[in-house]
Amino acid sequence: MKKTIPSEEELKKYEHKKMTLPLMEHSSEETKADVWKFIKKISTYARTPGTLAHYKKMAVFAENDALVDVVLDTLKDMKYPFSEADFIPDIVGYYYSIAMISQSMHRRDETIKLLNELVDYVIAEHSPSTLPLVRNMDVLSKDYPDLAKIFEKAQILYKIDAIDGVKKGVRIAVNKLYPDYTSEEKVEAEYINIETPQDGKVFVEVDEKEFVVRIVEKGKNVFTKKFKHYSYDSIEYAIVRDVLLRKHMEEMKLEDIADTRVVEAMRVDLQKLYSDIAISVINKELTYITDGYEKYSNTNLPQEVKDFLEEIYNDEDLKDAFFDCDIEIYEEAWVKDLEDDDSWFEDLMGTGESSYKNIKPFARDGSGGLWVVLDDEMIGYIGTEGECGIIARNINEFMNIVAVQRGYIDDFCSVDILESEEAFLEEYKEAPESDYNRVFNRFIKKHGFTKDLKKIYEYIIKGITVKPFFQVVATDDEYCDSYSLLGSDDGQEALESLIDLIGG
Repeated sequence: MKKTIPSEEELKKYEHKKMTLPLMEHSSEETKADVWKFIKKISTYARTPGTLAHYKKMAVFAENDALVDVVLDTLKDMKYPFSEADFIPDIVGYYYSIAMISQSMHRRDETIKLLNELVDYVIAEHSPSTLPLVRNMDVLSKDYPDLAKIFEKAQILYKIDAIDGVKKGVRIAVNKLYPDYTSEEKVEAEYINIETPQDGKVFVEVDEKEFVVRIVEKGKNVFTKKFKHYSYDSIEYAIVRDVLLRKHMEEMKLEDIADTRVVEAMRVDLQKLYSDIAISVINKELTYITDGYEKYSNTNLPQEVKDFLEEIYNDEDLKDAFFDCDIEIYEEAWVKDLEDDDSWFEDLMGTGESSYKNIKPFARDGSGGLWVVLDDEMIGYIGTEGECGIIARNINEFMNIVAVQRGYIDDFCSVDILESEEAFLEEYKEAPESDYNRVFNRFIKKHGFTKDLKKIYEYIIKGITVKPFFQVVATDDEYCDSYSLLGSDDGQEALESLIDLIGG
């Protein structure tokens, strides 16, 4: 029988997941087996929970009152691991633990009290890394009404995080060129939520849902664009441009913001901060942000991949839908930067030899992992924790899988889910919940994709089991070989076991 309580050697393998030791220290001899099972589960996740499907993974653990006791007591002892001065203990494991107690009725009053205290604390402290906390109440409040009041209070964190992110980002960028030229307070006072914006100047309105960037002339909006809160780079870029323009106008004693001397001085500055492509301006009258139709014709990607990127990037709803699945599509300049400098591979995988030599990134996820095209055909993934593998045999099947599954790819990257067609269909017998059902249905219809889950299962299996496997074998003793997308074990054990189960 397989041992259910870890040895010291096994425990050391999980020490880098900083929730491990606190949870084990709070467990009794009677609960250690269940706690260890919980630890191993949350250790497989690379990102904090985002969709309802992620939160539901904790529901079965929430039914175990003794386990809830351990997790709740551990979290109560940690209390406020949010301030910059404090070490955030395994943010992924921490927020999955929060998700677990949020779905338990055991000691419910204590859980609600703790969640209220956490929200009050992070609002007061403007602490970083807190968006998963408000998202916890946001997503779960539909099923757990007592979380709704906490969410009403917590959603201000979306706004706080957005404003703080922009203030810090602009200050850091500008001060790289002109030390101590601007401050976070000055950025906020001149650009964010100001009541009477100066003509021609960028200003940004921020609420709990989005940014609205505006340019005003004679009291009227001459430019308006909405951005989601994750679009920090675009907002920072708009304000940095404006700060630099006005700095040079002041120094040159010029009042015309479109004067070529001012614009050229600003461009020289921006070239030190951004790539040439990133600072190109399409609309010369509104020289504050790049706001054009993206094409990918200057990249080395296969044409079918270029076509999909162009379609997704230039459709805000579709781009948001893919972002909701943790697939972030960027402009052509981003793709070109990775093509021109392949140091990203060693940054992610260390020193090693890949089983595929022709690797072209085309998107990324929230953790910094990259979606790539292998040999101009297969679609693979390279993560930030040493994992890599193939997801689909081609871009059409990849897009079909995403459009139907409507969640994170690693939701189904599990031997338990993929071991048989029956297990897969049982897992997904209910349609996935998404705010982008209409968008994805339109995408599916346009491309003639299938919604047949049996066919989707076939696509996934044939993609994941493609040989040769996508692996990276370490060539330096400081690194280890990559592992498959199906588990956190070294090497390819989980993938090999899946192939055995499906009779491959």
